[in-house]
Amino acid sequence: MKTNIINDFLVYVIEEYKFLENKTAKDTIELFTKNNIFDYVMRHYEALHTMGGRAIVDDINLLINRHEGRTPKCR
Repeated sequence: MKTNIINDFLVYVIEEYKFLENKTAKDTIELFTKNNIFDYVMRHYEALHTMGGRAIVDDINLLINRHEGRTPKCR
């Protein structure tokens, strides 16, 4: 049961990310795969599912920027 909930949440995160960052599903999945975001979301589901979509996307962008050695943009 919990696996289904986490899988549904992963789909939600992909949809939120692609909408808020104006990316295609393919580009989002490639970016998430390259930066181990799926693993991060699964490991931190309990905390992430309490956050809003924008906060989750911002958190993911921080991870991606760190992973790629870039300084994150301030909003």
